[in-house]
Amino acid sequence: MSTLANNNQIPEQEAAFEVDIVDAQNNALVKIHSQPGYWQDIAQQDSQMELEPSSISLFNHWLSSVPTVATAVAGNSAQLMTCSFEYSQLVQAKDGSGAIGAVLKPDSHKIGAQARFHEAENLKSLVNASLVFNIASQLLAQKHLADINERLRIIEQKIDSIKGHLEQSRLAKIQAFHEHLNIIGLLLSRDEIITKESLLNLAKSAQEVRSQVKHLEKDITQAYREIEQFEPTSWFGSDDLREALKLKISNVERLQREYLTGMQCLLVANLILFIKHDGNQEFVLTSEVYLKELNASNGIFQQWEKIKRKVAHHLSKMKPIFERTSSTQANALQVERKLNQTDNLLSTDNVLLAQLGERIQAAQSPQVLLEIVDNKVLRGRFLR
Repeated sequence: MSTLANNNQIPEQEAAFEVDIVDAQNNALVKIHSQPGYWQDIAQQDSQMELEPSSISLFNHWLSSVPTVATAVAGNSAQLMTCSFEYSQLVQAKDGSGAIGAVLKPDSHKIGAQARFHEAENLKSLVNASLVFNIASQLLAQKHLADINERLRIIEQKIDSIKGHLEQSRLAKIQAFHEHLNIIGLLLSRDEIITKESLLNLAKSAQEVRSQVKHLEKDITQAYREIEQFEPTSWFGSDDLREALKLKISNVERLQREYLTGMQCLLVANLILFIKHDGNQEFVLTSEVYLKELNASNGIFQQWEKIKRKVAHHLSKMKPIFERTSSTQANALQVERKLNQTDNLLSTDNVLLAQLGERIQAAQSPQVLLEIVDNKVLRGRFLR
């Protein structure tokens, strides 16, 4: 998140204000905070985080139509304004009367939205919920849908690295699902319309891949059990033990990568479906279930930690009577290297999963920072 780099240089003025735009049930739809400041005071970030001109135009149209905001900004040469949107709440407000009031709070220097107005004499104070929703939708499209293609490229690289196991795994169906996601991602990048039928097919494909992932989960449990039950003792040498244990670890690595690739594709699909289905919370809840499953005590990450300890225990027992200690240690080192390789791959997958989880959370409440000079929004950037 961007922060003000030189807060002490921004004077404390009455021009600082806050606006909360709420629905009839007093649920916050948009939170606005503005204070005097300059763009150069902001810690610099990647230019890809900056808003597109079309979004800037929408902000100018919207903010000028909110009298309380327009009045507060008028006469101030430069303002830094933070706008936070509650996407799912906006969907519901958009489907209502579409009119949300914003008024000055009594005995306060802050401006807040207090009620939905219906009387004709108050029409000038109305905020068009559909316009606000369109802004939030456009922000989501720029920030998250563009990011989806990059995530899919990362997943594709991983699929390519384990293609050799296609004949003996369920990866082929996951790969087909990934290709489907790539097509959707291409359409999104071209700003093409995604039909309801396409979204329905995507949801159905996600259910099929979910079924494959659950089967992989069972296979992983069995592969873990085989490592736990491995007999590490031998009378005449550790070469066979080394190869047998490395083979079991390789099997776990392959299954884990297939499983996590499927989960990553499912999270990408849920992000697309959440945005294209107007913030349907079903897809957020589904993603949360997936993430909890991964991090549960019986989930893949916790169980893998137990397996690492078990392999270390096996290696400590691997002391053949008729073998030099140096030979046994050399074989143990090879097993440890294989274990570390598998561990590193799992850590990389975990990072990508965490990033996808963050994207889904951020998509529910996009937040931007705007520079306003002489009553006009000049530019903006994403905070989340």
